[in-house]
Amino acid sequence: MRKQRGFTLLELLTTIAIAAILLTVAIPDFSHLIHYNRAVARVNSLVRALNFARFSASSRDRYVTVCRSSDGQQCSDTAGWKDGWLVFVNLDRDSPAQVDPGEPILHVHGPLGGDDQVFSNRKTFTFRPLGTRSTNGTLLYCSQGHADDQALIINVVGRLRLEDPANLTNGMSCPSG
Repeated sequence: MRKQRGFTLLELLTTIAIAAILLTVAIPDFSHLIHYNRAVARVNSLVRALNFARFSASSRDRYVTVCRSSDGQQCSDTAGWKDGWLVFVNLDRDSPAQVDPGEPILHVHGPLGGDDQVFSNRKTFTFRPLGTRSTNGTLLYCSQGHADDQALIINVVGRLRLEDPANLTNGMSCPSG
């Protein structure tokens, strides 16, 4: 007679109990990891747009502007950075910068989505050719719960760096609550 191979009911229940305990411990950390990765991706999309604008200004020998835009066609004073932005060649160097007929739009980014916010002390960032004086300023990414907040600082020659918002000296901070 052959012996049956398999799991007993006790072994199966023990395995399920151990798996349930591990999942209970791992799921909260995993959800934070997902939120953190989304925050990093959103900040990186801003970094890419600003670096692209800086590079485009040098390579095209033209002023290139990054501005808030909710429709992907025009700069907007009422839209927030969370609503999207666009990068365009500002041929007439107008201030405040607006997309005029004949000015090519180089990149459009749609809304970020989610409950996170992006604040700035500038409405637009303009990069000039050859690394000459550009618009300096700060973009502040505020995550829901503030665990993943980031400050993106643009200096006068257009270089970017990330900073902990707690270290900002310009008075900007994420709203609490």
